[in-house]
Amino acid sequence: MSENILTTPSSFNNAEVVDFGKVLFVPSELPNMNLIIFKKGDIYQAICIDVEIDAVGGSLKEACENLRNTLRSYVKQMIYNYNGNKKAAIADIVNTAFSEGSLKSLLFSRYVHAKRQRIMSRIAHERKIKSKTEYLVLFWKMIFPFQPIHFNLAMAERIA
Repeated sequence: MSENILTTPSSFNNAEVVDFGKVLFVPSELPNMNLIIFKKGDIYQAICIDVEIDAVGGSLKEACENLRNTLRSYVKQMIYNYNGNKKAAIADIVNTAFSEGSLKSLLFSRYVHAKRQRIMSRIAHERKIKSKTEYLVLFWKMIFPFQPIHFNLAMAERIA
């Protein structure tokens, strides 16, 4: 195992977050999951926070592609573990995605922090802000006008 791969909670605290985003599953029987990418030395490590699965690569693109393949293998293995029962496998994956854990909490905290920094940076660059108060007011106005999220309960029923 490479010494650059992040393996302990303390190693994630000091690692550089280079990107973040969502893992989208198609078809969408599984929920979108959170993705964070760290860089240590010349190694990139992409992590699907919700199921705590990771992959590494020599570039950001390679780490993400390796994570895609690892997640595909994970889902296939879960279906195999349930003797081809896709609904049971998906239910188990969803339960894992929504479970709690200290590493998951730490990774999600880093994800939220990186996302907040990117939004604040974008605000500052787009609107030449003169004061910190102006900065916070603009941020507040950008966050709260969003529409509420609507859930399709019929789709949730199909999965269950």
